[in-house]
Amino acid sequence: MAHATNRLVPEQRKFRRALAAIWGFVQALESSSSDLTLDRIERLEREVGQLKAEVRRGHAPTGVDADNRTGEK
Repeated sequence: MAHATNRLVPEQRKFRRALAAIWGFVQALESSSSDLTLDRIERLEREVGQLKAEVRRGHAPTGVDADNRTGEK
């Protein structure tokens, strides 16, 4: 008797497999706190690199800086 109660209907198996696949996909999309921290660090490293490049160029004025220096808008 115990074996008969544990058998699943084929439709239930398909439904459970589909739910498991969807759940796995959703979990793969979620970002963990460490992922968010690494993304933030990467963005900050890129920004530091850009700032270093500006310093090497001698602070060449950008479009906004040029407008502020000449008083134009």
